[in-house]
Amino acid sequence: MYKNTAFRKSLIALSIAMASSFAVAAPISNEASPSNATDTKAAEQVIVFHNVNIFNGTENKLHNDFSVVVTGNKISTIQQGKIKAPENAKVIDGEGRTLMPALVESHMHLALPKGLLGTDDMRWNEIAIHAQSFAEMYLDLGFGTIRDVGGADGSWTDMERDGRLTEVPRIYASGAPIAPIGSHADVGLQSRRLSDSPQNLEILNIMSNSNGAEDIKMQARYNYRQGAQFTKVFQSGGVSSKFDPWQYTSFTDDELKAAVDIATSYGSYVATHAYSDKAIKSALNNGVKTIEHGFTFNEEQHKLYKDKGAFLVTNLTAFSPDLANVPVVQDPMIQAKLESAQAAFEEYVENVQKLDPDYRAFNTDCVGTADICAKQIAHEIYLNAKFFGNFNALRAMTSTGGRIPAELMEDWINPYSDAKIGVIEEGAYADLLLIDGNPLEDISLIGGREQWFENDAMPGGSHLTEMDLIMKDGKIFKNTL
Repeated sequence: MYKNTAFRKSLIALSIAMASSFAVAAPISNEASPSNATDTKAAEQVIVFHNVNIFNGTENKLHNDFSVVVTGNKISTIQQGKIKAPENAKVIDGEGRTLMPALVESHMHLALPKGLLGTDDMRWNEIAIHAQSFAEMYLDLGFGTIRDVGGADGSWTDMERDGRLTEVPRIYASGAPIAPIGSHADVGLQSRRLSDSPQNLEILNIMSNSNGAEDIKMQARYNYRQGAQFTKVFQSGGVSSKFDPWQYTSFTDDELKAAVDIATSYGSYVATHAYSDKAIKSALNNGVKTIEHGFTFNEEQHKLYKDKGAFLVTNLTAFSPDLANVPVVQDPMIQAKLESAQAAFEEYVENVQKLDPDYRAFNTDCVGTADICAKQIAHEIYLNAKFFGNFNALRAMTSTGGRIPAELMEDWINPYSDAKIGVIEEGAYADLLLIDGNPLEDISLIGGREQWFENDAMPGGSHLTEMDLIMKDGKIFKNTL
């Protein structure tokens, strides 16, 4: 990947600091006309892939020996066999490699380099520089889209779209998660008084403490004013925080409905951190559309998800015994919470295997530095394939992730509404990977690694030796052919 200079990165990050401180694809057609590729604006770059086998993001198969034409930032033609390339087109011979959608990360955090508690003692300049390098890492690992579910505001999306950030994925952002005092968003000391000043993460609008329906409405509106595209709330406690039991339920029905009402008025939806069966059911019944984590998934919940058109976004590293060694969970109080949580979540994998929810999206939820999180992403990819098979893993990381904004947001709030994400079909965004091999048979080709902390994953993607090409928005960021 061609990197910006260190000076330019620092300048961008400093400007951020200063500003911040005050859908299922159709089957591939064999009948597409190559004339589509020539009916383009003269200024638009045309790239033609010949001799590729296509994984389209929705089907458990490869479509063999195809040509794909990219015009500008979208896929314009898909046709079996070799087609005549338009004049002045860039031609890439795939030599039988697999062309697949770029990956979609549906739950990550740009602005939490040291977890909730550690980041509360950081300055925004430090956080911003981390966030930019973190986003660049995701593109280097083959991700065309990331969804920040708590912390980053809409300025990151704006900077990706207007070109100030040139080597990052598409970015969806929720702004500060909303939760009451004593919740997963509360990073204050246990001696905190209600009259105390806000904590640093609240001042930076990375987290928020809102109590009652009116406070929730005000914070939700403020997040949208800051450019957020959806709302994140904490409906249950968590593990990586000290004071909130994971078993408790944060919001009453009226409070949840308040968040949903504001999101709906903005043409969007509410995502919620939820662990317990009670928290998940209350969220779904009150109009929440994505359940983040959702570790108590069961058949009764499955029916609710289907009925409500909701999505399940689970980080599978939660089921790894290595989780206890992650730096942000070393506090003895957090370790005790982790042990009880993992015991309560043991039926999740079996239930997903049995019910096979096609609405389950990919979630790494790593809070930490890029070198640590690259390894966690690699292990998360592996666990998805180990537990549920390669196709299920690939679908979660591509088309399902693309369905969340497409199905839950109005076009006027969705910053990337003019094309599909996570699929290979005509008219979709040209966010593509060219893989030397078949990821439906070998998940390591896109980075899956069995080990967690000791695997070879690096933030720059040097371990991805079979990922020969990374394209995002019609632009090539890596090409080793």
